[in-house]
Amino acid sequence: MPSDLADDALLVVSELITNAVVHALPPASLCLSRQGGRAACAVRIEVTDAGPALRRHHGGSPRQPEESGRGSVIVAALSARSGTTTYQGGTTRWAEIR
Repeated sequence: MPSDLADDALLVVSELITNAVVHALPPASLCLSRQGGRAACAVRIEVTDAGPALRRHHGGSPRQPEESGRGSVIVAALSARSGTTTYQGGTTRWAEIR
C-alpha cells in the first residue's frame, strides 16, 4: 500500500472512531478491508456504533470552533466515496480511500 494512501486511511480511521466515541453509544467497532488488486488498491473503512447518544451538557467553557466539527469534511476530502448506513440498533459510517 502506498504510504500516502496509508496516511489518508489512518486519518480517516481516527476521525470516524473519534466521532463514534464522542457522539454515539458503545460499542464501536472498526473494519478495514483492502479492495482491488495491486494496480487498483483501495481501502474501505467502516466504523459501526450502537447509534446516536443523547446530547450531553458539557460543563465548563464551550469548545472553540476550531477544536471540533471538521471530521466529516476531512473524511469527505480524503475519500473517493463515503457515507452513513443507519439501521435498527446502530450506525455504520464508511469511507473508501483510493
